[in-house]
Amino acid sequence: MKARFASIIFVLTAFAGVGVMAQSSQSQAPLSPPPMLGTGEDLQGRPVPFGVPPYFTADTALGSGPYPAVMATDPGLPENVFYHPADLEAAGELPIVVWGNGGCVHAGNRFRVFLTELASHGFLVLSAGTMGHVALEVGPQENPWVSVPDGPPRPPPSPPIENDPTAPWRSTRSNVDHMRAAIDWAVAQNTNAESAFYGRLDTEAVGAGGQSCGGGLTTRLAGDERLKAIGIFNSGTRLQSRFGRDVTEEQAATGRERLDAVHTPTVILTGDRYLDSAYGGGHDTFDYLSDVPVFHAWQEGLTHIGTYGAPNGGSIARIASDWYKWHLKGDQQAARMFAGDDCLLCQDTTWHVQKKNMD
Repeated sequence: MKARFASIIFVLTAFAGVGVMAQSSQSQAPLSPPPMLGTGEDLQGRPVPFGVPPYFTADTALGSGPYPAVMATDPGLPENVFYHPADLEAAGELPIVVWGNGGCVHAGNRFRVFLTELASHGFLVLSAGTMGHVALEVGPQENPWVSVPDGPPRPPPSPPIENDPTAPWRSTRSNVDHMRAAIDWAVAQNTNAESAFYGRLDTEAVGAGGQSCGGGLTTRLAGDERLKAIGIFNSGTRLQSRFGRDVTEEQAATGRERLDAVHTPTVILTGDRYLDSAYGGGHDTFDYLSDVPVFHAWQEGLTHIGTYGAPNGGSIARIASDWYKWHLKGDQQAARMFAGDDCLLCQDTTWHVQKKNMD
């Protein structure tokens, strides 16, 4: 694996003028204000909102949590990349979280910074997608068009980029079966005496999450009885036409059917109406869910890009880590982010919070 990454280190070297963001040795991400996005570009001219992170081999332990984590693959799980604490013995029993990328981009290292941070808090995290080109490891790059009253019309799509080394992964889409296979694999590893995870996983504590298109995959997976908590990040199921997006009755019926399968505590996070194309879907999803605990929050000034490419995944990684620590580890300190009228996000004036079946 080291040799593979070393062969493409030139990509990051060429990005030197973009600005470097360190992943390690960072203090805990603040909840506000929303991040100021940079204006750098990669070699193909795409924006790099948080700058290109420094190059690290996959076996370099990173993350601000108590158990710095590494990135790995396994021949028995060819359509996923996974993240886990480097010191498995120190980390103790690990809950399992499966992830779907924004755009359903089939590169398991696409959200490397964010997923490494989550794993560093004591989780086995598995992302749909094969090990992609290292240039993909900057997270979401372009904020989708959002309909704004009296705003400009939707721009024409950008033409394909010639000689784009990331194209094979961008054109291949992950699906819900990849996420389900990741759970199957992890559960099997726990009873495989030859696996590094033998007896080290809490197979009764399984979560799922995803950003944008990956949030849609999470909703499709939500009926899996093994799940104990889910996260829908900068995503949501649109059930009505509003905010410049039309929804047919057939689409709404399919959306309601999928949401009816949700049986676990659910967190929904988005940016604001004018910057995040998922704002309406997040509201529709919260409004529809009625039988499970739901925490819904959106932040003023936050884009659809979120903070996934920021150092240690930024504020969304902090919120997501606390969500899974609370529901998969029973961590009551982490619950303070969400529980009670004085929850940490409730106190942050840039975040707007709604809850159901909680507190």
